[in-house]
Amino acid sequence: MSNVNKKAFAKKALAGAVLLATSPAWVKTASGGDAVGKSQLGVNHLALDIVPGRNVAFCASHENIATKTGSDATPNEFSVAINPLKTNTVPIKFYVSTIWPSSQDYYIALIYSPTLLLSPAIMTNKSRNDFLLDLHSLEILALYTVAGTPPGNSLALNPPTHIGRIAPPVGSDFDFLLNLDTSILENITEDNVYIQAVLIPKADFDAQKYSQAIMSEVNTLHFVEECPPNTISAAKDGDGTLTVTDQQGDVLKTRVTASAEANATVTFGAGKGGG
Repeated sequence: MSNVNKKAFAKKALAGAVLLATSPAWVKTASGGDAVGKSQLGVNHLALDIVPGRNVAFCASHENIATKTGSDATPNEFSVAINPLKTNTVPIKFYVSTIWPSSQDYYIALIYSPTLLLSPAIMTNKSRNDFLLDLHSLEILALYTVAGTPPGNSLALNPPTHIGRIAPPVGSDFDFLLNLDTSILENITEDNVYIQAVLIPKADFDAQKYSQAIMSEVNTLHFVEECPPNTISAAKDGDGTLTVTDQQGDVLKTRVTASAEANATVTFGAGKGGG
């Protein structure tokens, strides 16, 4: 592969990470994919994307890039480079999409385990992605309630007119900010960390019924102190400047970005961006 083609490949591979990191309010729109039935983002699966915070670099090999699916902006597997001597904690932001307005209350959770299973731990018949995290070592990083849309706010009518048609309510994303404790890195640098997002009706979760839950793909993170050779990287320094480089270390893009330090929020309404 020529240097020109390698740069183009790297730029395309990390375009999603740059977009997410430079537009904190960015929301993903539904996209197609494979066929539980037809792939419907937010209906039978979620997308999980990750953005580096300050003093963090994401590194991806060609094999890592191949794990990116049609619903994701970023690969599902990569290395996370952190220097534990610089700071006690570093921010990493997780974006989950898409959540559609509903009359039901839901729980949305971000879950973690050091162990990945070969077969589902819980049967989720509605979800295209399996629940593959080990229940014995699983930890819930966060669990939020997504309130159902009040009947008075739902769209009852949107007929075509001479001047156009009102668009139906759009979905939104949900973001989680993890302040990673760097003191644990010496214990996990030899292993992978597995993270998934879950959306489940609140009534089902309270009744310990999980068949209607939908899952994101599993994101696999491997923590290192510096990016391995011959990897594509997106790195944010202590000043919030994001730099994207190709496998030869050539800079593809540098941008000053907002820090990933906002609280998790969810908003229904007009779309907040493109992508």
